[in-house]
Amino acid sequence: MALHRIKLFELGTEFVSRSEAKRLAVGLEKFTEVELDFQGVDLVGQGFVDELFRVWAADHPDTRLIPVRTDSAVEFMIRRGLGRGE
Repeated sequence: MALHRIKLFELGTEFVSRSEAKRLAVGLEKFTEVELDFQGVDLVGQGFVDELFRVWAADHPDTRLIPVRTDSAVEFMIRRGLGRGE
């Protein structure tokens, strides 16, 4: 399957833990691209970002995670978690 979209706001407004990232990622390996819509999400934690965008992504190189509609705080945490500046 090609593209899958997830509207995170439908699941909550804060995603902080590694366990939340692991639950979210279940089954995503079936897709080549996953668009993660962060509109309405107020907070993401370092553990969530690291588990999803670094650990899970490294274990599933055939699936591309695409964060969209992030606010400045969420974008900061994602960039920081990926080691792309502060």
